[in-house]
Amino acid sequence: MKTNRLQKHLALATVATAAVVATSNADVVYSGVINFVCNQDIDGCYINVETGQMSNGPASGVPGWDLNPYMTAGGMNFFNSTGGGQMRRPGITTGTAGNLVVATQISSTGSYNISTGNVYGTTAATGLNGGWVYSAQNIIGFKCVFADSSVHYGWMRFAMGVANPTLGPTRTIVDYAYESIANTPISAGVGSGPPPAYDPCAPFNPAASVGNNNLSMNSTTAADLVTSCGTAYKANYFKFTAPVDGAYGFNACATNGAILSILNGCAAGSSVLSCGSPCQAGLSLTAGQIVYCVVGGDTAATVLPSPINVVVSAPPLPACVNATVAVFGTNVFDDTASTTPQVVQNNAAGTTTATIQKTVWYSFTPGATGAYSFRLCGSTGDTMMAIGAVCPSFGSTFQTLAYNDDAPLCSSGGTGNLASIIDATNGGATGTFAGFPLTQDLVIGTTYYIVAGSYSATTSVTSNLVIDGPPQGLPCAGDYNADGIRDGSDLATLLSGWGTAGSDIDGDGTTGGSDLTVLLSGWGTCPQ
Repeated sequence: MKTNRLQKHLALATVATAAVVATSNADVVYSGVINFVCNQDIDGCYINVETGQMSNGPASGVPGWDLNPYMTAGGMNFFNSTGGGQMRRPGITTGTAGNLVVATQISSTGSYNISTGNVYGTTAATGLNGGWVYSAQNIIGFKCVFADSSVHYGWMRFAMGVANPTLGPTRTIVDYAYESIANTPISAGVGSGPPPAYDPCAPFNPAASVGNNNLSMNSTTAADLVTSCGTAYKANYFKFTAPVDGAYGFNACATNGAILSILNGCAAGSSVLSCGSPCQAGLSLTAGQIVYCVVGGDTAATVLPSPINVVVSAPPLPACVNATVAVFGTNVFDDTASTTPQVVQNNAAGTTTATIQKTVWYSFTPGATGAYSFRLCGSTGDTMMAIGAVCPSFGSTFQTLAYNDDAPLCSSGGTGNLASIIDATNGGATGTFAGFPLTQDLVIGTTYYIVAGSYSATTSVTSNLVIDGPPQGLPCAGDYNADGIRDGSDLATLLSGWGTAGSDIDGDGTTGGSDLTVLLSGWGTCPQ
């Protein structure tokens, strides 16, 4: 561990700050020749690429360091700060980082050794393919995360000394360069050259996904986008692939001056699918459909921050929306065919979550208001269960009214505490896996959603979901809240379930005009 190495070396070496100078092109920052000699010890040296500060160990000598080359006999190792890494040779996706050929492109499309990069060279004549060469200069490609959380790419040239079986050869940092435009590629060994033109279709451009996205912006070489929605200045294109069918929202309104639109492609002439208000847009997509969320400034003088926050909202989870309708009593449960996990709220405060594997969704509409229990007993495996009032959106946490993993009164295949109960006490469950009980009555005519599944992603469960509660059926037709009076609150319940089975009175499966007639004809106090 790095902490162990640092504890062995308490003396702070002299801090050296490289004379980092920008080339004539502002995008590539080149250090110039610095010839900084790294110590031949377990600490090695630390480099903050962004500030140009470097020092031999310990790490405290270089706040916010990005790279840490250190010594081993016969090779060269790296530790990295969070999000950083050394690039493997093109075409190599596993193993150690590589000694790169000059002009190799270093970008997000490369493969990076993100923990330690052990790049070995046995001798100058017989070094491994792509490995370090003794008594020669070698180039490493790297990525690192700057103070603003943006990712940048660069290269560093090392002069390797002769082989030393005890300490390893000397390592001298000759020079380095990095691309100041976030998420933009750089060529190994090249310290100058014009900024690369922004390519809306480049594979290394950041992609958006459901949720909050902090996306790097190129406000240097990106072109303006002129559409029927207006002009987006220095427009950046973020690819998005819809995970499920449904309506999606895209919002960049947290950033003043942002303008956003959705295009069907990244090439010139792509069609605008939606632009809505200036900083947000919405549209329906099918699963697997690819669109581009395009964000730019609303004026030529607007400089958007990098990264910029774009929030993508997803439709309700289809598996929940299309849940199996559960009946009062016994329902067959079998998660054999499911592979889908769901994150759920697992405490009453909503501060922690649990993941239910191999999920199966049910909807349940009570026929009477009161206290209910949901039991997944007699199962063949370890189960988990939660209930809530609203389907979660795709990729989000299910906000629950109650949750249970293990209930002591519910045995599982002859083994206690492995199946689940949700009721006013969760079957008496206590401790780590108790969850939190259903302390509220369920309301007649309201649809609730139950998600149940396995503790293990690889173990299937077959069982019965048993729902129990107050006797079903209304005291009198139309008295949804069972208060003995058919009045305005009952009318509101009927109307809220219009067109569904939720408030059906006459048993035809749909809440409609005939049910309204029944309610109005019996308006007032129910007969005793």
